[in-house]
Amino acid sequence: MKLAPFIRQNLEPILNEWEEFAASLAPLEDANKLELRDHAAAVLKVIATDLETPQAEPQSIAKSRGLALASSGNTAAQLHAEERVAAGFSGEQVMAEYRALRSSVLRLWAQNADITTANDIQDMIRFNEAIDQAQTESMARYASMLREAQNLFLAILGHDVRTPLGAVSMGAQVLLMDQTLPSKALKVGLRILNSSKRMDAIVRDLLDFSTTHLGDGIPIDPRTVDLLEICQHTVDEAKTFHPDRQFELKAEGNLSGAWDGQRIGQAFSNLLSNAIQHSTPDSIIKVAISGLDDEVVYEVRNAAEVFSSTKLRTLFDPIKRFAIRPASERVGARMQNLGLGLYVVKEIVSAHDGTISVTSNVDDGVTFTVRLPRQTPHRRSGD
Repeated sequence: MKLAPFIRQNLEPILNEWEEFAASLAPLEDANKLELRDHAAAVLKVIATDLETPQAEPQSIAKSRGLALASSGNTAAQLHAEERVAAGFSGEQVMAEYRALRSSVLRLWAQNADITTANDIQDMIRFNEAIDQAQTESMARYASMLREAQNLFLAILGHDVRTPLGAVSMGAQVLLMDQTLPSKALKVGLRILNSSKRMDAIVRDLLDFSTTHLGDGIPIDPRTVDLLEICQHTVDEAKTFHPDRQFELKAEGNLSGAWDGQRIGQAFSNLLSNAIQHSTPDSIIKVAISGLDDEVVYEVRNAAEVFSSTKLRTLFDPIKRFAIRPASERVGARMQNLGLGLYVVKEIVSAHDGTISVTSNVDDGVTFTVRLPRQTPHRRSGD
């Protein structure tokens, strides 16, 4: 018997085995029959139909790699993933269900049919391809829902933290205004104020990170600004926070144009902070900004160890950067920041239709280059 009609005629025995396996997983120990089976019958019917559909070799290869295009709307495998997320399944448990389904179907078929012909072997290949495709659809939807939940959590956390952080900052400013306090108390107040500003910058990057991953991107409001003024301000601010470091600023050309000044300042500041953190203490951090006919080029150069090709590929992705760190660098005193700053820089530059690149070599150290195209000013109403 061909595999497709076998699946249709033996749907109930196959589903019984699926149900038995699903019930063995912790989230569904007390689930009813409907919850255990979920969209399993629909997934199997899709697979049976697929087995009977003529298929060219490129389609076969794409499906085996999980690259086959799904039909419009939600597939049974995607809906199954949504139900399993709601049930509290882990990604490993979702994959285990498909592994068990693959085993059940092939074992039951082998018990009821002689698998000897080339067509039978082709059926097995096609079945495995279809299972791979369904598993890929489920895991893609599972991962997408998990990312959305995590980013929403980060966004809520960032907003909630800002309220007490604002109270800390305001309290520090009140202390600094009271000149009757001893100098030691005023120094502590200044330290609290500076620390709260840094915390606010971290929270801002966290909010931007979560917002972009929720699909909204970083919002910008382009208007006519002077990038030299913004650049000078960020360098002066860096000097204030790091009086022991040396900075060199070179500027040339026309630096006026239509950009979101606050966001560009945030990007410039993040690049400077990154250079300070990762450069050798006695080196000079060099900043250059040039106004060309159709774009402005901003560079930050610092002396540092040469980046590996792996690090360069993941430099603007904080999640991947964290994932490839050795375990010893993920905890304790050796734990550095997650690198949200560089990710935010990339998103701000992209929002301005610009580009950012990085080079690393022994002679020049590490150089970040931002290219911002000149745009027509977009003024807000009332400006």
